[in-house]
Amino acid sequence: FINPPKIKKHFMNFKPHWVHLSFRSPFVAIMVWKMYLPPLVLLLVCVSYGILDDAEAKSESFDNLKCVCDAGSFVYTYNLTWALDDSKVTAVDYYETVQLLAAIQGIANRNSSQFYVFLTPSDEAWFPYTNATWLACCAQKELQSLDDVISTFSHLFKGVAVYDTMVYSTSLVASSLAGAFNLYPIANRPNDPNSIYTKFVNTLHIPVAYNLTGIFSGNVTSSKKCDAYVWAIKELIESDACNPAVHGYMIDYFWTTAASGKSRLANTIPNQDYVIANKGFFWDLDVWSDEPPNDDPTQKNGTDHNTLVAILEASNDALKRQTLIHVTGFVPWAFKYVNDHHQGVATEWEMVLLLSAYNAFVDADACCIDSMANAAFFQHLPLSQRYVQVAPLSLPHLQSLGYVDPQSNNTVVKRMYVSMYVGDYDSAAWLYNEIKERWDNPNRGSVALGWSIDAELSWRFPVAFEYMFSTFTANDRIISGDSGAGYLNPTQLLSPRIPSNYSSANETWIAHNYPLYRQFDQRFTGFLINGDAGQTTPAAEEMYTSFSPLGVANEWNPDFPTTTMNGHLPIFSQRDLPSDNNVTEHANLIFQRYNPLSPQPQFFIWRNVLHDPTYYLQLQQQLSILAGDKVVIVDPHVLSMLARRFFNMPTTSFQATYMHDNIPPFPQWKWPRSIPLPSPARSGTYLNAGTTFLLNVTIRNDGWVTFDVAAWQVCAEITSVDTGPNDSGNVCVPLVASIRAGTTGSVEVPVGVPTSTGVYHFKYGISAQENQELFGTPSVDVLVRVM
Repeated sequence: FINPPKIKKHFMNFKPHWVHLSFRSPFVAIMVWKMYLPPLVLLLVCVSYGILDDAEAKSESFDNLKCVCDAGSFVYTYNLTWALDDSKVTAVDYYETVQLLAAIQGIANRNSSQFYVFLTPSDEAWFPYTNATWLACCAQKELQSLDDVISTFSHLFKGVAVYDTMVYSTSLVASSLAGAFNLYPIANRPNDPNSIYTKFVNTLHIPVAYNLTGIFSGNVTSSKKCDAYVWAIKELIESDACNPAVHGYMIDYFWTTAASGKSRLANTIPNQDYVIANKGFFWDLDVWSDEPPNDDPTQKNGTDHNTLVAILEASNDALKRQTLIHVTGFVPWAFKYVNDHHQGVATEWEMVLLLSAYNAFVDADACCIDSMANAAFFQHLPLSQRYVQVAPLSLPHLQSLGYVDPQSNNTVVKRMYVSMYVGDYDSAAWLYNEIKERWDNPNRGSVALGWSIDAELSWRFPVAFEYMFSTFTANDRIISGDSGAGYLNPTQLLSPRIPSNYSSANETWIAHNYPLYRQFDQRFTGFLINGDAGQTTPAAEEMYTSFSPLGVANEWNPDFPTTTMNGHLPIFSQRDLPSDNNVTEHANLIFQRYNPLSPQPQFFIWRNVLHDPTYYLQLQQQLSILAGDKVVIVDPHVLSMLARRFFNMPTTSFQATYMHDNIPPFPQWKWPRSIPLPSPARSGTYLNAGTTFLLNVTIRNDGWVTFDVAAWQVCAEITSVDTGPNDSGNVCVPLVASIRAGTTGSVEVPVGVPTSTGVYHFKYGISAQENQELFGTPSVDVLVRVM
């Protein structure tokens, strides 16, 4: 068994109902489409000033779900599953039809959720839950044909962007034009009487706004493929016609030549809807510069690479290098850019190395679970501004389990403590297609697990977050996967940042992660993938201190300690288990890391991909047989607390969670964003300018000692997004009563509202009046609207 930590995802021999994942160990076939619906039960937390029982703890979401429909509006649906039949629908017709539907979805769903398509099994699996919650008050209408779809949404479109079927990249340029100018992207096939081109241009006489056929000769870059992108940079990015902060790395029309024998659901064609809705920019380019790509074998070496750099440079120039670029999609390694010289994972790492240097992170829709329709529809489903995870194990509970010794000042008992990194959910498509079956497993809750789910996936698939938070058990913990709220190489955010040579983006990365971690009460990052950027540096780790205070995990390196402290931040090591289901072998591997001669407790994290709670229960049982109580599985938050205690961090005793507040909910709206805020604002969704707002906060004491009334206070302030003179100033109010460990208490803070209207940060948190410090308790920072 050879399974180095760098191996992430790989594709081999995909079949429609099975996914084969190779981790340089024996193949495992994982059934991914058997999804079933659980009872739609929303669990609520009763918060009071009293003891919280660990076994009865539940997660908390702040705002009630709100229906997304206006009076008199419809949610339209269309069943596209007929296109999956490759005996009746050619690859050409599939690509063109799905691309067209993705464009219609993107534009129809740009400002609100209007059009839902059934294509993948996940579309069917998630719709009942979505229908019973956000869509409960919506009238629905099923569209019976493609003609019905076209006629229903034709008023939103201004014309056609025709692309050249012989220059594959123009298919994605057409999709970028579609998002920027409300156009249909259509292949130039006028000689086929049944083609979409014939229907739209010849029959319906929809005007052609752009015709990309025959206009790219390769005279600019030596490549027709890349000439098209160079033209698009000027037409779309440099002209401010598109959104340079959203990119789609999605397969182009070349797929029609390589699709034979492949699953219709092993590609990113339907994923275009989200990028089109957000007026993003598409590309499909090879990151390697030492050989030509297989889809354009006559181009000069490095032309694809240099064109991608030009796209990233232009996007960063448009964003003034102050905003990160959200890249959805992935290397299409089942079809392109991968060979014996440059294999799949190496190509992935080269891609992330390059993108990270240019302020971009990846929402990694990797093969072969990558097809995802409806992200443009889902993006508007409102989530709470903040969710609260279950309370950590209390000190008495840790003592009863034998993890800390009350007879010796609660020192950590010598044994190996391991946490399980439950992955891989660094992709909205993987989350969409994989989480439900595993979350619904009847054995969930039997083992303490760290579900590794990147928070920015809530932009494309918020449904999963509400679903999970409403059905937590006391053993479920949501942590972040690689490498935070987006997959990148952390050290590539710091100088020298080769090849971009940009200045450090550490503050930009922190500002990106902080609100997302706070929204989902994430405090632990389970995997920092630094890839070919080398060992993660202490400076890169320090970026995580403010938003991931309970710790981070690096790839295991035998030359480094498995657990250290970087200041107050615990640094753990993680290693992959094999991808098969051999729990006996896996338990042996875990037990082999235990050193019975060590005089100290040991800490480690093990990562596995697409395993369900039944697997982890069997693993725990087998580990118990092998190791007894010498090796125990704990959740990542407990792992962090025990490690900090072992390293004599005095702040271990103090930890809090902000359970409730009365801050008006902010619209479901990413900042910055081109979509305007709702106008007029609904009552109760804003603060009145120039008034005093009485903030009411409920605090849960998750630490080991009392928050004494004489020593602790709650401070709050309202600050402008861009920092200005109209801020409220910091206001601090002492606790009205002490809050014992394991209980909750409330406090009110009068906060002055700025006199100028606009969008502001509302920040608050508990702090010590003297020389004491909280452990793992970042302050709340949410957006509010002042009217």
